[in-house]
Amino acid sequence: MRRLLWLALVPASLSAQRPAISPPLARVWSRDTTISVWLFARPRVALAKSAARAAALGARVRVRSRWLHAVSVDAPTAVLRVLAQDGDLHRIQPLGRFRLAPGRPDPARLAPAPSGAAPGAPCDAAGDPVYGPSEMPYRQLHLRPLVDAGVDATGVRIGILDTGFDTQNPAFSGVAITAQHDFVFGDSVVRDDSLDVAGAQSHGTATWSLFAADVPGRLRGVARGASYLLAKTEDIRSETRVEEDNYVAALEWADSIGVDIISSSLGYLVFDNGVRPYAPADLNGDVAVTTVAADSAARRGILVVTVAGNGGPAFRSLWTPADGDSVLAVGAEDSLGAVASFSSRGPTADGRMKPDFTAPGVDVCVLVGVGALARQSGTSFATPLLAASAALVKQLHPTLAPMRLRDALRATASNRAAPDSLRGWGRPDFTSASVFPSGLAAIAPLTGPLASITPGFTWTAGTVPPFATPVAYRLRISRDSALATPLVDTTLADVETYDLRRVLKPGAPLFWRVDATAATGDMASSGLVGPIAVPAWATLTALSDPAGAVTDSVQPTFTWTSPTVAAPPGPFSYDLFVQRVSEPLPGFGVAGLTGTSFRMPQPLERNTAYRWSVVAHAGGDTSLAKSRGPFLVLDESTPSATLLYQNFPNPFPAGGRDSTCLWFDLATTGIVEVDILDLRGNSVRRFIPSPDFPSILAPGRYGRGQPGGATCDPRLMWDGRAGDGRQLPAGVYLYKLKAPGIVLFKRIVFRGK
Repeated sequence: MRRLLWLALVPASLSAQRPAISPPLARVWSRDTTISVWLFARPRVALAKSAARAAALGARVRVRSRWLHAVSVDAPTAVLRVLAQDGDLHRIQPLGRFRLAPGRPDPARLAPAPSGAAPGAPCDAAGDPVYGPSEMPYRQLHLRPLVDAGVDATGVRIGILDTGFDTQNPAFSGVAITAQHDFVFGDSVVRDDSLDVAGAQSHGTATWSLFAADVPGRLRGVARGASYLLAKTEDIRSETRVEEDNYVAALEWADSIGVDIISSSLGYLVFDNGVRPYAPADLNGDVAVTTVAADSAARRGILVVTVAGNGGPAFRSLWTPADGDSVLAVGAEDSLGAVASFSSRGPTADGRMKPDFTAPGVDVCVLVGVGALARQSGTSFATPLLAASAALVKQLHPTLAPMRLRDALRATASNRAAPDSLRGWGRPDFTSASVFPSGLAAIAPLTGPLASITPGFTWTAGTVPPFATPVAYRLRISRDSALATPLVDTTLADVETYDLRRVLKPGAPLFWRVDATAATGDMASSGLVGPIAVPAWATLTALSDPAGAVTDSVQPTFTWTSPTVAAPPGPFSYDLFVQRVSEPLPGFGVAGLTGTSFRMPQPLERNTAYRWSVVAHAGGDTSLAKSRGPFLVLDESTPSATLLYQNFPNPFPAGGRDSTCLWFDLATTGIVEVDILDLRGNSVRRFIPSPDFPSILAPGRYGRGQPGGATCDPRLMWDGRAGDGRQLPAGVYLYKLKAPGIVLFKRIVFRGK
């Protein structure tokens, strides 16, 4: 939450209508001076109204930002004290002064940060005949396979925000410039002119050279095929306070023209009149206007790349806008991959990992004049190298959104296994990110149960660039998560599907994984997919309730369903069996069925519990499916004798059932008692008479369910509890029926709960 300071103690109703004042601004409130500030209008208030109000009071309006819904002004403190009462404003905050990323106190100099080499050491032709001493970043960022394949960021628009650009330097001959604008002097000349301090363009020219310069045998920019939007945003004249509003305006300008990537080697922490409006706690991605604007650009589909800063090795030494959650903040490392001591560290104030990445930023060869190169250090140079390299990925995958591109770089970066606030995810491998920008994604099957016992497997690596083809895919399918004993272990060339032509039996789950290797040697993996349930070959859908079922048909129809199976080894054939529950072997069987329903050709005995099963055949394999409970063919005739049937299941609980069924037949009308007794003969539970049954019963068959329903009447099911609800101990109990002229008993074995 932002920390706000109110000017005075006032009633809450009035305070709610006044703008919040940034604490650092309040500290200089009483001085008689002019301060550059942002005036943030309330959402309902038009910016034009706020700008006109400020101008009428004597402020000079600098920039209007539709993204921030704010205007920047130069205003005397007396005017600001009046604006502090304006209910149309919700916040007043000082503008920030820029710092060039090399980080020297004098921003007019292109000075290197500390490094192991002598500052400004020459970059003589040596080594690689094309890249010379500039080959190091190509090697470190793994760019050579891309540039050797002719990838140069053609079709990508890159915006650069800096101090100016020497557009007449022959090193940039042939480079496309889509637009250029000087936000300092309000014209279209971004190189040095008569209003500038000599050399103002040096820093911007040096950063641009890593994108687009060509000095044969010494320096080759990474993204010479791109078209550029050059924004001169920073005024380095010592007598001028340089504000962040030019940065915000340049972002909105570039967006209005159309841009894919924005790169800026600028950081904002030193401010007007010695004020620091951003306390360390404010670097949370939501306060600094450059940060908010940069995140707004990212939401509009622009990849924003910025310096982490040169405040290292201090903890939490980031510069804005590096704290943005959608901004790629870049730290510097040397040619061996060690993080530069000056590279700013994270995390952000709210604990997010920063920087995002590192790139070469120590002793990097940059353009410092016509035909002149020197080694310079700073996150200023790591940033354009990473942004230019990202442009190569963007050329190959133009629809890749900023955060998807960030994810691709994270997945290939050197520190991806343990990202931290020293180097973030580390140095990306841009060839690998270009080959598999979205990784290798498993498509199907992902979850179960499978629809087929001979499933097809599909995956995708997205659009793989031609220079990286063919891609070899290794597919492994197994019933164990370690893939130790795979059912399939095969390699496929440029094929992203595989049809399994062997049946999977139910039981252990299924796991699979596919690994890709491109012609460049770059690799990606789907990771382990699973567990995936394999379905039963036959699922019985009639007379197969765990609680049992009843039917009034002596020739019932049995039905079941099956998953699909490819032919061969399919189609399925089936054997069906019916047996009495009381008998060990089936009394009826039929083989070779091809459908999934069968009507009994002969009548079953009434008042008898049966089970049924199906054996499914596919190829040379079989799978057995049993009914989950018994079924009973109801006998609606009057019983000829009073009978007490053995409870079922017995013992219980069993087969997923926590209760047992009580059945009896009554031949004559009379007084009936049904009790559960302990072995001493004491009644522990009475079922009849009870609220469910009167003491006098008519002849009939009791305990059965209704046709189409469960086997048992829920009123005559015992769950092991006494009549008062107590849970009884496990043991042997007696089931007693007392009817006219007869008393019958059965033993019940209760396993307990």
